[in-house]
Amino acid sequence: MINEIFSPWEWIDTWESVRQDISKVTEQDIKRVQWDSAKAKQVQDEIKKTKATNNNIAKFLSFLLKNIKNEELISAIYDTFFKVVDTRTQTIYLRKSINNIVVIWFFAPFFLNEINKFWLNIYFTELLNDKSGNSMVEYIAYIKKLSKKYHDNVPINKDVLLNLLALIMWEFWISKETLSGPWKDKVKKEIEKKLK
Repeated sequence: MINEIFSPWEWIDTWESVRQDISKVTEQDIKRVQWDSAKAKQVQDEIKKTKATNNNIAKFLSFLLKNIKNEELISAIYDTFFKVVDTRTQTIYLRKSINNIVVIWFFAPFFLNEINKFWLNIYFTELLNDKSGNSMVEYIAYIKKLSKKYHDNVPINKDVLLNLLALIMWEFWISKETLSGPWKDKVKKEIEKKLK
């Protein structure tokens, strides 16, 4: 009785016609596969570029930390870029990651050869020149331009930033004997005026 209603071999004939249609490749299918392949290649290229850039950033930061001998400056970098203070509650939060380019650009004028060596000059070409690290006026003008371009909208404590800038200027321009509380306060006030 069951055999009379539905033959066991009948379904083979039905699926045979469907399978024949499946094996046909249309022009639209070919274009879709080509487009998907091109997109995959583009994503792969972007990943390679990003990896190379990240490696170069890491190499420069490693070079920078090896060359800065002043522990106070290293602490100032940490305080400026890893600590965020909520202005309402004065609660300190630690950031999991930082904007590496922002850290690098504070030191780029003093290490132009290394910036070029690690292919990081693409971030600074229209902003950085040979004079950017020669004087306080040039350096502050450079910082102003960069802050407009690369700011990551994470608030930086003003006093901490001024301290970092004063320590950078002390490290790269002024003799080590002049670092003192009054000198640092004087430089911070001068920097604050020039940043406005």
